[in-house]
Amino acid sequence: MFYKPVLILLIMMFLSGCAKNTSLNKTHYYQFYGQNNNLTVVNTTKKPMLLISDITLPGSLNNRGIAMRVNQHRLQNANWHLWSTSPDEMLLTNMASNLVFLQSDWLFLTQKGPVNQVKNDLHFEVKWYLNKFNGGLDNDAEISGLWQLYKHHGDGTMSLVKQQYFNETQALKEDGYIGLVSALESLWFKVNKNFLEALNRI
Repeated sequence: MFYKPVLILLIMMFLSGCAKNTSLNKTHYYQFYGQNNNLTVVNTTKKPMLLISDITLPGSLNNRGIAMRVNQHRLQNANWHLWSTSPDEMLLTNMASNLVFLQSDWLFLTQKGPVNQVKNDLHFEVKWYLNKFNGGLDNDAEISGLWQLYKHHGDGTMSLVKQQYFNETQALKEDGYIGLVSALESLWFKVNKNFLEALNRI
């Protein structure tokens, strides 16, 4: 008779522990907020067109699990803190948003837009390669890589106009993944702004 209440108590404690672990392991999803959700761009003045064609990241950085640097040579992806979409898609969409927000004299297109309809009018194309897009070792965020700007010619060929490397870090203003996502978004905006300034000097 004594063992039955003890057994019931142990079962209740076990179930309670499972419930706590479940709540701790709740999946969280993150995304960049963006800059110009309400802006509309109309090419009434025949602005020069730039195609943002590729944003390439290695597998560990393009993982839905947010990447954190463990040491100088190793990254680890989070299990319960995930990007809401693949980072390359998020960065592409956000970059187009950032560039429009900065109000350039260019019209920006992505591969998801009607590229074929304006292919003959394209002037330039940019490709991005990122080798850092993660949390750093010093409670900071890291972004680095390069972009390559190509010019389209009338015969259908392209030539490389400019190649630029970048390497940016920013200390987190808030602990945790919210602070990391915010810092990465701020860094990406800074990189996009620097790119636009270089583009305007072409």
